Amino acid sequence: MFTATYLGLELKDWVMVIAVLMGPVLAVQAQKIVEKMRDKRNRRLQIFKTLMSTRAERVSREHVQALNLIDIEFYGSLIFGIRLQTKREKAITNAWKNYNSHLNDKSYLSLEEWYRDGDSLFTKMLYEISQALGYDFDEVQLKRDAYKPEAHVNLENSQITVLDGLAKVLSNQNPLSVKLVPSENQKSDKSSDRAGNKRK
Repeated sequence: MFTATYLGLELKDWVMVIAVLMGPVLAVQAQKIVEKMRDKRNRRLQIFKTLMSTRAERVSREHVQALNLIDIEFYGSLIFGIRLQTKREKAITNAWKNYNSHLNDKSYLSLEEWYRDGDSLFTKMLYEISQALGYDFDEVQLKRDAYKPEAHVNLENSQITVLDGLAKVLSNQNPLSVKLVPSENQKSDKSSDRAGNKRK
C-alpha cells in the first residue's frame, strides 16, 4: 500500500503536528468565548437583580440605571454589521420600549390609570428578563411579591414634601415666613429691666 508523504511525513503525521500546534491556540480562544458568555450573563443578571430589588422604589437611582442598561445588555450580537437578536432578547427590548414609552406618556388624565398601566408593562418586562435568564417566575408573582415598609413610604413622602416646599420658596412661589424669638440674653435683660422699673 502506497502512502503519500510530504517533507518525509505522512498525512497522519501532519495532522498530529497541526493538532499539537493549534491545540493551545484553540483552547485559549474557547476559554475567551466562555468567559465572554459568563460576563454577559452576569451583567444581565445584575440588571435583573437590581430591577427586582428596587421594583418597589422605581424612582431610585439604581433602578433607573438598570433600566437604561437594558438596551445595551440585551442588544444582541453584531456580526458583519448586522444585528442579530434571539427571540428572548427581542421580547425584552420590545417590552422595555413599551414601558419606556409609557413612562414618558403625558396624555393620561388619571394618575391612577397611569400607575396601573405602568405596573403591568413593568411586570411584563421583568417577566421577559426572568425567562431569558432561566427563572421560573410568573407575572402575578413578580407584580405582587414586592415588599416596601410603610416607614419607607412615609420617609419618601416627607422628603418630597420638604423638597417641594423648598423649591416653591426658592422660585418665589411661596414666601418664607420668619418669626423672631428673643434669645436668652434678651429675655434676662428684659426681666432685669422690668425689675428695675418696678423699684422706681
